[in-house]
Amino acid sequence: MRTFALFVLGATLAVAAGAFVPSTSQVKYAEKEWLHKQEDLLLLFRHLYEKDWNPQLVAYAKNFHFQESAELFQHAPTVQWAKKLWSYYEHGLLPKGEVFSVYDEVHREQAIALFRVLYHAKDWDTFYKVAAWARYYVNEGMFVYALTVAVTHRADMAGFVLPAPYEISPYHFINTEVIQKAQQYKMQGYYGMKKVDGVYTVTIPSNYTGWYMHTNAEQKISYFTEDIGLNSYYYYLHTDYPFWLGGEQFGLAKDRRGELYLYEHQQILARYYLERLSNDLGHVPEFSWWSPIPTGYYPDLQYYNGHSFPARDNYYHVDQESNYREIRQVVDYEKRLRDVIDQGFFVLPDGKKVNLSTPESVDVLGNLIQANPDSYESRFFKYVAMYARIIMGAAIEPVEPYQVIPSALEHYESAMRDPVFYQIYKRIVAYYHQFKEHLPEYTYDELYYPGVKVDGVVVDKLQTYFDRFDVDITNAIDIEPEPYVPGKYEGFGEIEYKPDPVVIKARTVRLNHKPFAYKISLTAEKPGKAAVRVFLGPKYDEYGGQYTLNENRDNFYELDYFVQELTAGKNVLTRSSTNFNGYVKDRTSFYELYRSVMAGYTGAEKFQLDMSEAHCGFPNRLMLPKGKKGGMPFQLFVIVSPYKAPQVTQYTGFDPVLSCGVGSGARYMDTYAFGYPFDRPIDEKVFYGVPNAFFQDVSIYHKSEGDL
Repeated sequence: MRTFALFVLGATLAVAAGAFVPSTSQVKYAEKEWLHKQEDLLLLFRHLYEKDWNPQLVAYAKNFHFQESAELFQHAPTVQWAKKLWSYYEHGLLPKGEVFSVYDEVHREQAIALFRVLYHAKDWDTFYKVAAWARYYVNEGMFVYALTVAVTHRADMAGFVLPAPYEISPYHFINTEVIQKAQQYKMQGYYGMKKVDGVYTVTIPSNYTGWYMHTNAEQKISYFTEDIGLNSYYYYLHTDYPFWLGGEQFGLAKDRRGELYLYEHQQILARYYLERLSNDLGHVPEFSWWSPIPTGYYPDLQYYNGHSFPARDNYYHVDQESNYREIRQVVDYEKRLRDVIDQGFFVLPDGKKVNLSTPESVDVLGNLIQANPDSYESRFFKYVAMYARIIMGAAIEPVEPYQVIPSALEHYESAMRDPVFYQIYKRIVAYYHQFKEHLPEYTYDELYYPGVKVDGVVVDKLQTYFDRFDVDITNAIDIEPEPYVPGKYEGFGEIEYKPDPVVIKARTVRLNHKPFAYKISLTAEKPGKAAVRVFLGPKYDEYGGQYTLNENRDNFYELDYFVQELTAGKNVLTRSSTNFNGYVKDRTSFYELYRSVMAGYTGAEKFQLDMSEAHCGFPNRLMLPKGKKGGMPFQLFVIVSPYKAPQVTQYTGFDPVLSCGVGSGARYMDTYAFGYPFDRPIDEKVFYGVPNAFFQDVSIYHKSEGDL
């Protein structure tokens, strides 16, 4: 395997420690060998639906004789998976052009086989040959999925950057009429397009489905649910912790994956609820399997093969004959979950009892609900969320597994667009709350930090607005490929990239906010190390009534968290929104990323590696809800707690400049429960009396473009 080196500057590690995105002041620059690999990796995703786009990639695929490859069949970890993948290939993989869904069992098993071969490839050369072969012969969606998960989990590929998912496959993110206009420009010979630096260029205005039709009130927040950054975040959350991946080899259980699964969805719901309040929508509706679903959804998306994403009418009847089996399964699984939560244990097939009554067993519960391989029991408890999504998506029952037309809910790239997604996960997160209801309330001593008192919190004016963002959707059109000439590209050489003759962009409108800062003033009797958590929550419900703290605790969204060294006496902790932990900025476009890689390769500039665009972070733009023009009241909650070091020191076992540390067990800054102290029922008499906690009223103002 070829090796690569990275130059390191400034080796100081920042004190602040993000729970999900590593925070470090280290700067690293890639060397030429590494950049060559990065370039080759990027080109695998270009013009995904044209297998003949690049004749050199075609040569790679045709010159790699999969079943005879010594690289695969002499490398023990790969052999069984290579045989399995070849067996699928011989007997019929999902054809190219058909729609891939990881929720289809046949599709998933084939994707897992490809993932395993890529993951176990003994070196870069073998990995790339398999990837090039798969790009040519394997279904496009399956190829991207397996390759993305493999790159995410291979330790030797930490730091490699993949194109944004909305650029790889715009069909899951950009409305049909915009894709249609892009294809019309191509079919009409780029008529009406401007040529910039020899490249035909056009930007097509794009909007959300709520702009074109008003099926129900939920469309008021389509700007949030259909945000491409939000949906990309959720897609990457799954590629980090796929429901089918686990075991000792991958170490995902070290990351408290079950607890993380539940907490991430609880936080998504809390953030979504803040957006609903900003638009006078109120609580997330609940549903029954036996009653019509009031919330319809028209996704306005179309697959590459021409099929439209299935739509769901308002008052959709889920209890129809085609759904009876799935509904019966979901109802059974839900009852089993409720029962074992209440009884505080469940029994394995061998008779062993598994405790579900301790705070730590929330991780066990999360694994049960996700039904992942790290669960104790995957036979009695199955994929509640998966079956619920399939039922609620209103997709047509397929004739056979190679001709499916999945709903938006059946893709991680588009699931959050559908308002019913939040209703499904409200139901699932309710099991999380049910479990927590059985735990004792935090006592005064468990909340108190002796000798520390928060004196006050000052926050800058909070302002949100809508801005414009251009999305490269060139992958949605077919360009004319250079013909493949047998014998011209013998062997395996460098892949040459020829720039596209056209760049087509969709101009979207997105929620954003002005940068802001907050200051926490506190007094400490003696020096110490503290964990600081800051939450944003509603002040009033949709009717204008003030919440009690206990009924409101599920609606607090964790805005920031960090570790701080306190000095004796007065301390002022200042934090800027540009440096909050857990957030990332917008992804660099393919063309800009490719330009930077090649500039680094030729020595024209240095290619910096950092985590500012890490796939494991929440979009920085969306940390604040929209609010209202005249200001909308919310509240900040700050708690300063004694620092409790994690069992595995943070950032050990991986490089925090290159990796999110998935599977390392060293991602988190401390050992507190996720969501502490709002994760358990609250005794308000105790909670309000803790001096190291503080509530601060704030208002969020939404400004129009003209006002800014």
